[in-house]
Amino acid sequence: MRTAQLRRFVAARTLSLLGDRAAEAALPIVLLLVTDDPLVAGLVTAANILPTLLLSLPVGHLADTRERRRLMVTADVWRAVWGLALAWALAAPEPSVALLVGLTFLMGCGDVLFSVSAHAYLPALVPSARIMRANAAVEAGDAAATLTGPALAGFLVARLPHPVALAVNAGSFAASAALLARLPAAPVRPAAGPDLEEHTEMTPARRRRDAFAGFRLLATERLQRVLQLAYLYLHVTAGVAVLVVVALSVQALHLGPARVGLVLSAAGVGGLLVTLVVVRFVEHLPWGPLLGVALGGLAASFLWLSVARGFADAFCAVLCMDACSAFAFVTAGSARQVLTPAALLGRLTAATGLVNAAVRAAGVLGCGAVLAWLGPRPAAAALGAVGLACAVPLLLARSARDSLAPRRERAM
Repeated sequence: MRTAQLRRFVAARTLSLLGDRAAEAALPIVLLLVTDDPLVAGLVTAANILPTLLLSLPVGHLADTRERRRLMVTADVWRAVWGLALAWALAAPEPSVALLVGLTFLMGCGDVLFSVSAHAYLPALVPSARIMRANAAVEAGDAAATLTGPALAGFLVARLPHPVALAVNAGSFAASAALLARLPAAPVRPAAGPDLEEHTEMTPARRRRDAFAGFRLLATERLQRVLQLAYLYLHVTAGVAVLVVVALSVQALHLGPARVGLVLSAAGVGGLLVTLVVVRFVEHLPWGPLLGVALGGLAASFLWLSVARGFADAFCAVLCMDACSAFAFVTAGSARQVLTPAALLGRLTAATGLVNAAVRAAGVLGCGAVLAWLGPRPAAAALGAVGLACAVPLLLARSARDSLAPRRERAM
């Protein structure tokens, strides 16, 4: 493994995500303090999410036709520039709502470009035998940024003038760009060869121009569909976990705010333990059973949560929940990077990102209805039952019983 290059990539991605998480927390706070209007805060926040829905497919096509490291650097510089512009706009006594919405939309465009390009770039940076370990390092960085970003945002908003706080967040993107610029380039190889021809009858030239190639690959490749089933469950549970845990802790276990916060903090502990310790000991095992066991563990954690009787039960269930979820995301991400032809990875990442976002939103709405109708314990039990059903295809699929390294070596 190119250890120094991977560390630089993980550090850059963590800094970039730290800026994202800090901005996600700081921006609504600053907007409410400056405008005293929750509607404005909602509009601006929505504008940051909108590019994911509108631009994922074009960005996926771009990531498959342009050099990916350069795209990541461009995304970070783009977000740093517009982040500074947003800080300047908020320095006005009465900032323009239209200007704020436009600036956050532009920053959201950079978010989409960076996330798709980074996922597609990683397989070119490390050998396939260490792809799970590399993704575990990335996941650990994500967890660290998610844990520290909101706290950093609160500290900056409390201690510094509002525009300065947002300008500091923009600085994280500039630092990330500087690190990424020192990484090797990863030119995209032309789409060709028998591995791609079996997915579609289109010529290589037309395939490279086709932004919908990711959807076609997902529809025609059985392993990709099985993998996507796991992704859908992971994204639904990631979207509803906090809601279910808080509802059960407050309504069923009658825990106070301090204990509810401790229960939620168990998630960060579980995720970091798995990504830093467990992955390196199992990366040589077949990916399908690994992912199936992780989904089964996540489902069992929800079932455990559904019968929790106190703080200790809830804390341990959430710790196991996030540990299994983090391990499943690492395994699924590694499998997708190895199983997907390099020339289609950007478009498949974009296509599945759209599907995951839509299902995650539907899952949050559905879970809210179930919580209101049946309560938190049945909701947690239902999530557990669905997870067990999603784990079965991965445990039974014979084509998913290879380790990731041999597959990659045969594909190269």
